[in-house]
Amino acid sequence: MPKQPQSGEKSPVDDQPGQPQPGEKSPIDVIRDSVNQMLNGRNPRSPISATVVFHVKKASEGEFKRNADVLTAATLKLPGVTEFGFKKHLPFNAEPGGPSDTVEYLIFENWETVEQFRAQWNSEHLHAFQNAVFAMLPPDSPPDVTFYEGFPGEGSGVAAVLPQTGQTRCYNKNGEVVPCEGSGQDAEYRAGDASPHPRFADNGDGTVTDRLTNLIWLKDANPFGEVTRDGAIELARKLESGHGGLSDGSKAGDWRLPNVNELESLLDLNNTSGAALPPGHPFRNHHPANYWTSTSVAAFPALGWYVATAVGPPVFDLKGNLMRMWPVRGDDSRVARTGQDQCYGPYGQPLDCNGTGQDGELRKGVAWPEPRFTDNGDGTVTDHLTEHVWLRDGNPFGTLNWQDALDHCNRLCSGQHGLSDGSKPGDWRLPNINELRSLEDYGQHTPALPKDHPFKNVRQSLCWSSTTVTSAPNLARFLFVGIGSCVWDHKSVQMGVWPVKGGKRGGQHGQSKDA
Repeated sequence: MPKQPQSGEKSPVDDQPGQPQPGEKSPIDVIRDSVNQMLNGRNPRSPISATVVFHVKKASEGEFKRNADVLTAATLKLPGVTEFGFKKHLPFNAEPGGPSDTVEYLIFENWETVEQFRAQWNSEHLHAFQNAVFAMLPPDSPPDVTFYEGFPGEGSGVAAVLPQTGQTRCYNKNGEVVPCEGSGQDAEYRAGDASPHPRFADNGDGTVTDRLTNLIWLKDANPFGEVTRDGAIELARKLESGHGGLSDGSKAGDWRLPNVNELESLLDLNNTSGAALPPGHPFRNHHPANYWTSTSVAAFPALGWYVATAVGPPVFDLKGNLMRMWPVRGDDSRVARTGQDQCYGPYGQPLDCNGTGQDGELRKGVAWPEPRFTDNGDGTVTDHLTEHVWLRDGNPFGTLNWQDALDHCNRLCSGQHGLSDGSKPGDWRLPNINELRSLEDYGQHTPALPKDHPFKNVRQSLCWSSTTVTSAPNLARFLFVGIGSCVWDHKSVQMGVWPVKGGKRGGQHGQSKDA
């Protein structure tokens, strides 16, 4: 029952615990508001832990334990809790004690994400515990809390952040705006992780923290002008406080050139002009231009992946060509790893990764779970990295134009294309471009999918996404499954289709989300 986000800071409590004066909030409500305010400032996908100390009246100890048992049983049923329990304090002679007529208990809890802890904090069973237990504490001894960054642990089941694309309008094949309701388009479902508000924190030291992904970016989005890919890696590794507008105390080696997933995580694909960045961002000196990543193209390793921030997709070019760069740092990223574990020279020759600073050496991001995929035996495959459920058949409809691809996915149901999952029309959708790209393993090619994946009939060519190019809305984005590039084409073109369901949805299916 945390009171404040700082340990040991007490709130005034009336002589009759929990009884507010007229017009005042109760002490319990003050506690709840304080913690919710603290949670609002945290990344909803980051892990969190807490300890709470209670000094319980000796006469109420049995009742406290019964209530704590009920709380523990209810809490352990919730998703995201990795540890929860309460223990009686073991005193020793030298330590200062609490009130002499009390006994001390500790609750310790660890959660995979802040949003899962918030569900616990606002649950009926926790409120019932709080209401019952507050009267068991002395008036001058409210609960004492300490919050910590949590412990995700190996194999904790924390899914990687998969940002929403940012798209908020729907368009027909001719590029005209249409109602989103029933369209099956990206802007109707808004699938993926919603951004916290504000998305970014300007740290006042030349750095900006992305609160969605935990990555820390240089505020100056173009510190070195245009450079080669390997030149960008070296410049990022040498960056330190005192240069590039930095006063953060960073040292050479703290910064890196982002991998393709890290750089893509910044983008907002709702732009009609300028750089495809979220509205209200605090970055400066940014350009709608091409930016290098540290990831090589596995099929042709003389090429490197870059991100075209004017339109968003990752595409590739020779590593000797000149592009901009945007350094990043941070080891607590919630972005998935790319899968690349090899390093290559500027002409594609294999290199020992040690000291290269390439994606294949650093392998930054959320590690892929083992196993990555589960064949559910009903025509579906679950991706444990993103919580998505994919059709096992990677090419169920042959090639279709974009509108037909949307319609076929929306009509898909159990009994069709190998499905026996009980799904109904409307459960499946055409994936947005971020969802489709999440399948990619940038260490593989033809197809660029993880080794030992359980899919069948995979089309190694082009697959439609539900995401329109908002600057040219008669075009839509697609994925080249064999290589991993994301480009766009006219919505009338015939391409493959790979349906998905599940994952997180930010929109409300069946309601218009036009903005």
